[in-house]
Amino acid sequence: MYAIRAHLETSGPSACPPGAPTVRDGLERGFRGPARLSHARVRVTPQAVDAVAFVVAGSLLDAEDGLREAWHQVTAPGAVLSGWHLLHCEADSRLALGLHELPSLP
Repeated sequence: MYAIRAHLETSGPSACPPGAPTVRDGLERGFRGPARLSHARVRVTPQAVDAVAFVVAGSLLDAEDGLREAWHQVTAPGAVLSGWHLLHCEADSRLALGLHELPSLP
């Protein structure tokens, strides 16, 4: 299982962004291939979506590719986050190494 952080933003006004459960459900449906979503923590604000997804896959590359494809499905025209842009989607090395509770260096 791999921990992957993602950040999306919208350039236009978003009067009523979808809720976190809606985004998480969209991600689950968006996975193709060998990777699959185990669980995800999603935070939605009017201008940004931040998420940490735990992806089950044979390799880190498969996990990142699977999650990127799922985000592309969620941001496609007519989808839950249509008009949003994926800016960051990479493995979280601090979380993977168990360093998430240590203070970060300046």
